[in-house]
Amino acid sequence: MGELVEFQPIRRRPKPLWREALGEVLRAERLGQDRILTEVAAEAGVSPQYLSEIERGRKEPSSEILGAVTEALGLELHDVVRRVGAGLEARHAAERRETERRELVELARSVSPAPRGGAEFAPPQGGVYLLAA
Repeated sequence: MGELVEFQPIRRRPKPLWREALGEVLRAERLGQDRILTEVAAEAGVSPQYLSEIERGRKEPSSEILGAVTEALGLELHDVVRRVGAGLEARHAAERRETERRELVELARSVSPAPRGGAEFAPPQGGVYLLAA
């Protein structure tokens, strides 16, 4: 009937953390406003070192700190949450497409070109093929 094809397990990257995605959004917004870290940190009432840690995804801010930073950037919290969610969704979709691409490549490599019934099969150049089991 058919041939059993074994797939190699796909090495998955660790899922992005909320704090990493949040930091990316905050840093992108600050840089988009052409503002320096110390300015935003002073306005938010946090140290520049702590804001840097938040932006790099190393620290997860409390809701109070997050509120102060978003306010210093002139943002509403719901806008930040939406942007983080959209960034995570885009990353997830890209990873899903890459996984599907790898699986198709692996499947194409695993299909044996051996002829059935002893007859040799030579497909025409540049053709489109439909395989049926």
